[in-house]
Amino acid sequence: MVFKDEELVSALAEVRLAPLAHLRPNQQDRLAETLLAWLRHGRGAGEVAAKLHVHPQTVRYRLRQLEELYGDQLADPDIRFELEIALRARQAVMPGR
Repeated sequence: MVFKDEELVSALAEVRLAPLAHLRPNQQDRLAETLLAWLRHGRGAGEVAAKLHVHPQTVRYRLRQLEELYGDQLADPDIRFELEIALRARQAVMPGR
């Protein structure tokens, strides 16, 4: 139901994904994929690494990058919820990315 209002989702994504906007597209993709997996599958690097088929140290490195970009926002459950919506919408629009 949330995804039916494309303008709302687009506005939400613009705000919540802004910290990734200055990165190269492939860097945006990797960090967005990691952040979505982290939000969906728990906060353990091992769990996220298994879902992404990468080494846990790779996940830790990406999570440190995300913490630098997002700061305290990642501790806020409301922002995490909005991030998940924005990232799922991004994934639906760009499934190959």
